[in-house]
Amino acid sequence: MSCIDMCPLPNLRSLLFVPGSREELFPKAAATGADAIVLDLEDSVPPAFKQDARARVSGELARSSRPLTFVRINHPGCGELEKDLAVLAPHAAQAVMLPKVAGIQDVEPVDARLAIFERDNGLAPDSISILVVVETSMGLRSLFDVLRSRPRIRGAGLASAEEGDFMLDIGGRWTPTGEALTYARGKFVCDARAAGATWLVDGAFMKLQALDALRTESCLARNHGFSSKVAIHPSQVAVINEVFSPTAEEVDRARRLIGAFGESEAMGRGAVKFRGMMIDYANLRWARRILELAQSHSPVA
Repeated sequence: MSCIDMCPLPNLRSLLFVPGSREELFPKAAATGADAIVLDLEDSVPPAFKQDARARVSGELARSSRPLTFVRINHPGCGELEKDLAVLAPHAAQAVMLPKVAGIQDVEPVDARLAIFERDNGLAPDSISILVVVETSMGLRSLFDVLRSRPRIRGAGLASAEEGDFMLDIGGRWTPTGEALTYARGKFVCDARAAGATWLVDGAFMKLQALDALRTESCLARNHGFSSKVAIHPSQVAVINEVFSPTAEEVDRARRLIGAFGESEAMGRGAVKFRGMMIDYANLRWARRILELAQSHSPVA
């Protein structure tokens, strides 16, 4: 069963990370305009502060009114899975971000415990989503099988950050034009789309002051087929939202294309010349997708 058949999911452009130990940042993050907040219990929280972070994240999830909040837990191999999942609140407006996924075996214990949590709290089966994160070559190789293994796995992220785990694993070198990640991004998107994933998330951009470079990398990811990108600072959210939103020109073209195709179809034609190119049903599907995204997020001029 395709993961997009399970339930309607929000279209996401930006996912803003917030250290779970920094409770004072939670309301500030919510005010940035990010489509989702990721409360982090993993790398941004030192080991000595993990339990304190869990208490703060638990309180935030209990009182949150946001449509969706992610919690990045620690890898199950760390032995803290039960503690991490204990932060969840008895509602479905939350999802688990699972890092360092190399295969189905990494997801199975998380899925099993979430099923028990849903049963005990009167939630529908698979109402809490998982977003897996690919951080190694093995994880990339296994992505399709992982995404198809459990209905609650509804998206994936590629850890594309400069000098991050994936870049280290492949022995590549980051450049603004992204040559080292060309294959990885292409394979990631094709496998995720084939599996029916909804959320395709490009990784973090580490140079906080270089917003023009962030825009370039975000455009690169969108051109590859990603639907969203991680933000690690509030200043990055507006740029990411703009790049992953349909532009006013795209929306106008989509509307006109649908109109032109409708007129052609009424005359019994399945293809028509539009603005110098031949269009058919594939172009119609593209146009409808653009308008769907525009309804979710205000188009950017």
